[in-house]
Amino acid sequence: MDNLTHTLIGLAAGECVARGVRTPRGGLQDPVRRNALLALGMVGGNLPDADLLWSMPSLTGDPLAYLVHHRGYTHTLLGCAVLALLLFAATVALLRWRGHRLRAADVGLLGAMALLAVMLHLGLDALNEYGVHPFWPWNNQWYYGDAVFIIEPLYWLAVAPLFFSLRTRGARWFAGVVLVVGSIAVLAFNRMSAVAWTLPVLSLLLIGVGRRLSPRAASRLAIGVVVAVSATFWATHALVLHRVQAVAAGQFPGDTTLDIVLSPAPGNPLCWDVMLLQRSGTDYVARMGKHSLAGAGQSCARSLTMQGAAPLQAMQVPVMAGVRWRAQFTMDAAVLARLAATSCDTRRLASFLRAPFAVENSKGWILGDLRFDRGSGGGFAAMRVDPAAPARCERSNPWVAPRRDLGL
Repeated sequence: MDNLTHTLIGLAAGECVARGVRTPRGGLQDPVRRNALLALGMVGGNLPDADLLWSMPSLTGDPLAYLVHHRGYTHTLLGCAVLALLLFAATVALLRWRGHRLRAADVGLLGAMALLAVMLHLGLDALNEYGVHPFWPWNNQWYYGDAVFIIEPLYWLAVAPLFFSLRTRGARWFAGVVLVVGSIAVLAFNRMSAVAWTLPVLSLLLIGVGRRLSPRAASRLAIGVVVAVSATFWATHALVLHRVQAVAAGQFPGDTTLDIVLSPAPGNPLCWDVMLLQRSGTDYVARMGKHSLAGAGQSCARSLTMQGAAPLQAMQVPVMAGVRWRAQFTMDAAVLARLAATSCDTRRLASFLRAPFAVENSKGWILGDLRFDRGSGGGFAAMRVDPAAPARCERSNPWVAPRRDLGL
């Protein structure tokens, strides 16, 4: 998820804990305790992304560092526990340095909040198609939620009930800007459809309701919005997955399904991008389309699609159960596997590729991932295959390649 979402949900979680737990006598004063919990929620909600410090190519000089190390060790259960411990220790040390007295109940609450905030980050990142591998070092496989787009403005609604609970003018301005930008984003992504206009209306409604509620009730309503949005996307994901599986069995009966990649449109759980990865004889086939739970398919318009490097063939297949196939990529699976094994760098890249593709042009081969195929260069998850590159790897890479079923 984007860092704004992590921050807002951390804010809502911190406010809910602060308003819902009684202050122990002789411990932290209520304002200090509340500020500490809010800070833990927002900082801890972003802390696992500290891996950007050693995964950005501009800092490391390694073009594959981002793919290999972002959502790496800090996005595991073990890594998150270590981060939570460090955050907790720093918070307690800061409070004591500023002269605040902490009782055992305060220490326990701060520790629990630090762990909750960091684990919320891992849970949110697990919801989308990018994936995480949370069980390292015991299990190094990728896991994909495929239920929520990586930037989901509906989660920004969570701050609406808290608008009048925020104490400073700056915080309210921030919340107001978030709600306005979120509304505009949903309207833009969904081409100003009638359904999309419900977001601004719902935001105003939640602000009005939050004003009439106590701060404790408003914070619980904020968490309820987060849960409701998540449950809606999970429910529609399950329905879409079932339908696509049935369509695949009916329209491509001779092919073996390897994976189904799903991603909803931002702010619209009725519209889904579908990527069906199959093995057809000796070929690897990736079929791309859309599924509209609204039935007609007109609402499935995403403004993020653009021409990529992969050569796609248009598909003329009848719409079935709301699934409309748009195009497909096909290549010999053995050639793809051979390209992925060319060098150390291609093998490192293969540890990330969930929907691989390869294309040859005048400068050689490009190996990349169809999920992020943007522009002629294939996007950030693509690289040129260099046969002269070293075969031995100097950098370790523990992650299991998602497409081992294709020999990658």
